[in-house]
Amino acid sequence: MDYQSNDKVLGRINIQGLTEDMLENIIGKVDEKVAEYLASKLPKKTYFTTIISIEKVGDSLNLVLDLEATGPFGDVYNYEQILQDAINYARSIFEELLSEYASRETR
Repeated sequence: MDYQSNDKVLGRINIQGLTEDMLENIIGKVDEKVAEYLASKLPKKTYFTTIISIEKVGDSLNLVLDLEATGPFGDVYNYEQILQDAINYARSIFEELLSEYASRETR
């Protein structure tokens, strides 16, 4: 299990205009992209799970990731590094989508 919150501040994005539906869409897209990423990087017989959520804390949002991977090729593939790379990828997708949705609301 790997938990990581985003300590990096995204600048000022007005998250007040983001609805629950928008946040659910963002979570769904991040989950889809992370699953695609892991499927492309891990060997075929690897089992992985992704649990992704967003926590709203005051005026900020935290991306919460729980990623796990198990398989028969642990001696050949560095699963921990692949999961860490997936976390970084998820963070970039999250930031991109958050900016996109927030900019829609300010138009």
